[in-house]
Amino acid sequence: MPKPKKQRPKALPAPKSLHRPEYTAVLDGLRALREEADLLQVELGKKLRRSQSYVSMAERGAIRLDALQLRDWCNACGTTLSAFVATLEAKWDD
Repeated sequence: MPKPKKQRPKALPAPKSLHRPEYTAVLDGLRALREEADLLQVELGKKLRRSQSYVSMAERGAIRLDALQLRDWCNACGTTLSAFVATLEAKWDD
């Protein structure tokens, strides 16, 4: 008779980052970058070769930006990705 297999305990799913309070700071930061650059959503969309609704969805968290899209967003707003991340880190450390 074969030995019964030992079952591993199931790991708990990790909470999605979009439900963490830090993610709210990212979304607020995206909006702040645009507003500090004195750009309307439609203007930023044109710089990114995207629609106004893309900008709106990104700022609301309806879509998530990858690293390259985030860098493009920062550059279009006149800053760098590293400066944006430093701003976020400072907020998260508070």
